[in-house]
Amino acid sequence: MNGTFLRERRYDIVDICEVHGTAYEQLNSEVRGGVRNADPMVWPVLECVARLYRAHGARLEAHRDHVGMIQSGSAYPRATALRVRSDLKRSGRVSPAAFINANAGAALAICCTRFGFRGPTMNLTMPAAEARTPVDVLATRWLRQDSARYLILIAAEFDQAKEVWVTGTLISKADSY
Repeated sequence: MNGTFLRERRYDIVDICEVHGTAYEQLNSEVRGGVRNADPMVWPVLECVARLYRAHGARLEAHRDHVGMIQSGSAYPRATALRVRSDLKRSGRVSPAAFINANAGAALAICCTRFGFRGPTMNLTMPAAEARTPVDVLATRWLRQDSARYLILIAAEFDQAKEVWVTGTLISKADSY
């Protein structure tokens, strides 16, 4: 996300984390449990949020009910969605777990469950660059109204090789606002 854009809105960027193409085996052992069957697109998002959480856990723990997430970008659970499509075509049936994991909001759901975040969430299935204005509007409203005290903004895009690039930005309302 564009840091200047957020600062003009009087919000502080607490930290920024970038993760590229994380495989399941590369996940930190603290977050690996229970996500082997998640779509590979979820893993770099989870790793990014885990890194932000490890760095700022004490701050976030005190406000779990008000930690929100907004995800945007072109990356989606592609591998699982293709498997669901193939299963439907082949047998007319699909595993409920695969169906759930093919959801564009799967990464946010897993992160919120894993870290206990209960703040508002939104998934914008559009390129992150195009999502800047809606993300800023949501972030502005949620932070000003105290619906969220902290927000983790996730931009997840596929690169040329169809690996996922994730940028996570932890923001909060500026102290002076």
